[in-house]
Amino acid sequence: MLNKLALSGIKHRFRDYSVLFSGLMIAAAIFYMFMSLAMNQQFLKSNSPAAATSFIFAFGVILLAIITIVYINYANKFLLSMRQKEYGMFMMLGAKSSKVSRMIFVETFTIGAIASIIGMVIGIFATGFVGQLLMKNLDIPAKHFSSFYMPALLATLAFFIIIFIFSALRNSISLRRTKVLTLLHIDSQPTRLKRNSAWTVIQSILGIAFLVIGYFAMFYMGKNAAFIFLGVPVALVTIIIGTYFVINSLTTTIINALKRNKNFSQKGLNNFTLSQLNFRIGDYTRILSMVAMMFALALGAITVGLGFRQQISTVVEGQNYYDSTMINPGDKERAQIDKIHDKKVTEYNFKTTNEATYYRASDFKETPFHYVKFNTNNMSNKQLTTTDPTKGQAAFTLTSSLLPKNRTAPAKLVSDAEFAKVNAKENNLTFVKTKSFNGNLIEVKKISEIQKDRYNLAGMSSSDKYSAYVLVNGFYSGLEFMGFFLGIAFLAMLASCLMFKILSGAAGDVKRYNMLYKIGTREKTLHQSINKEIAVLFAVPGILGIVHVLAGLQMFKALLVHPYNGIYIPFLIFLVLYLGYYLLTRYLYKQIVLK
Repeated sequence: MLNKLALSGIKHRFRDYSVLFSGLMIAAAIFYMFMSLAMNQQFLKSNSPAAATSFIFAFGVILLAIITIVYINYANKFLLSMRQKEYGMFMMLGAKSSKVSRMIFVETFTIGAIASIIGMVIGIFATGFVGQLLMKNLDIPAKHFSSFYMPALLATLAFFIIIFIFSALRNSISLRRTKVLTLLHIDSQPTRLKRNSAWTVIQSILGIAFLVIGYFAMFYMGKNAAFIFLGVPVALVTIIIGTYFVINSLTTTIINALKRNKNFSQKGLNNFTLSQLNFRIGDYTRILSMVAMMFALALGAITVGLGFRQQISTVVEGQNYYDSTMINPGDKERAQIDKIHDKKVTEYNFKTTNEATYYRASDFKETPFHYVKFNTNNMSNKQLTTTDPTKGQAAFTLTSSLLPKNRTAPAKLVSDAEFAKVNAKENNLTFVKTKSFNGNLIEVKKISEIQKDRYNLAGMSSSDKYSAYVLVNGFYSGLEFMGFFLGIAFLAMLASCLMFKILSGAAGDVKRYNMLYKIGTREKTLHQSINKEIAVLFAVPGILGIVHVLAGLQMFKALLVHPYNGIYIPFLIFLVLYLGYYLLTRYLYKQIVLK
């Protein structure tokens, strides 16, 4: 009977539970998405050149598990608070506390189990959709990627079942220890704020100190890769603790300072808004700290992913000056050349014998040969030209453009008359240079494939730029894929967590805003107060997250030539999405408190 009553209670309050239920589903989906990568060792080993990738992902799993536990703990408290008054009435009517505790256990576990199962199903489809979208648009040949990965599914299911069993037990024990009168008058219980000025100052100092230690660890990892196995845990622990202390202390200090400023606090509803924030900050510290860390991880992952994308172009441009190389191009190659935009075509004739490969000197005087000289001191590529490509790096670059069987013969420049006397077949070597290699990638790829089929070069080394692109893209694409994939996952997690946390407390604010409206406060002023309050709750973790990212990019100096190059792109994209979540949260919150 009690089980039936518990299930009917869920059905009766499904509308109230919908926000919480949605949040739990997203949490399960995101956890599965992360685990599908973190547990897939074949994927990690085949798509990442970094030996420490598995180690980093292991710490990521720990961090995500902590974040998920914190979120579910808050969700669990919200779930209990919605039914406490009803539970008190059951006990008042004679129901035994053990029976009511059992009902709470069934209700909590049922909601958690259903949300987890649905969330994992969503996670499987989301993993496949996001993965295929990234691989298609970013030209990422991610190997051994699977949207349905049974070990990740079982691990996610076990993780959430264990958490919800403990949550259900905790709710049951909490109810037994609470007096019946307290349960009946739970809405009338005052919330007392306890502030210790000395401890607030100490927290501020400790918070800044921990952040400095974490930032230094990341900076040192960028200079010494061997430090990563110690630096990652040190940075994670110190930055998490520092973030918590800074939000809990500095935010309160700033709010109190603004309240003491009469010119600001006495304007409009500023004093009420500051009081609301001061009242919330203690309860919101954990969620804001968690969001700040996820913000940093999400933005950092996308920024690093974009950095690897740019790194591919940098490395590929350093391999060959020309975007396409052809030997005796036929009609198929010519058709693809015609499709290439903003191109410059250069042709040289040559003859190959057992002694040497002969070129017309007049061809190179008329059109100098270009090659790339790599400068290891400043990691930049120098584009050079020469009218005598038979010496040094120019000779190596020119000779490597020939078929493998002709690359051992030395290159020689001869006059037109001497070239005509060489008893060998005349061949043509054609180079194409474009303004954008990536912009003409489809045509360049087809030319390379046609040449390989024509000369049976499949599986053999080739010196054209597209072959270099395939090699380099295969080296970096795994890291690029993981960066974008995890960035999207953490973005959804952080935004939903913060949004659901704010909305879950909206019911308690209805009386306050209703009272303000009854005493004559204009609705426009109420809207402004809500806008400011929610903006601060979004801005605090956002600002800290951006600072974490700017410091954290120092870790990748060994892998990325310019880690801060083009950083405004992911920042802009991320801020637009974050702003969208802010506007949505603001709208839903107003729908609840300003009925």
